[in-house]
Amino acid sequence: MANFMQADLKFEIININAMPRIEVEKMLNIFLLRKKRGYNQFELSFLMGQRDFYVRDAEDPTHTLIYSVPFNNIFREIFDCSIEQIVPDITQTDYTIQISVARNESDSVVYKAEKLFKDGRKIELVAILSAEPKDLLLESPSIIIEQSVRDWVLHQISTGYFSEPKNALQILKDCEKEFDGAVRPLFLANSLKTCNGTKGTPKLTSKKDENGRFVFTLG
Repeated sequence: MANFMQADLKFEIININAMPRIEVEKMLNIFLLRKKRGYNQFELSFLMGQRDFYVRDAEDPTHTLIYSVPFNNIFREIFDCSIEQIVPDITQTDYTIQISVARNESDSVVYKAEKLFKDGRKIELVAILSAEPKDLLLESPSIIIEQSVRDWVLHQISTGYFSEPKNALQILKDCEKEFDGAVRPLFLANSLKTCNGTKGTPKLTSKKDENGRFVFTLG
């Protein structure tokens, strides 16, 4: 996809003033981690306990939103990675980050992030960034179907699991432990959303906790 987009889109280099360089690189590190895990922008926002389009905005190099320090440990939990995989040491690099922008056939904005090495002879593609639909299914190791996730959520409600508030990441980890394998966060988010008290379903409510993350509880 990246090669196709590079060949067919006319990118123009832009100056990035909204994000300091370290934040740009941190954002790109998180982008690569989520792609490797098979999470779309909405799914990562969901696991972070944030609004639906939080990651979409954070991955826009011209947006002022950045991943603040308190998210570092959350990312380490989500991706089971080291802090070095998240926060770059820009003092030890021999390159700068170059951002280019283009518009695709749908007139949507597409960004290209590249490493521009100091010798000026080498450019390395890092990522192609654009807004993703909430229901995008990226390649994932998960083989668990959505109905199975929904049945698990309903069973947990009946056993009192949601009598205490739970954040999305905690719920996902418990769900994956039950299935002994990866579960798509989208399927979990959809399953929680269907429990809205209509058509005979139990009602789960969501609200922000003291850490600013959405949590889910019964009632």
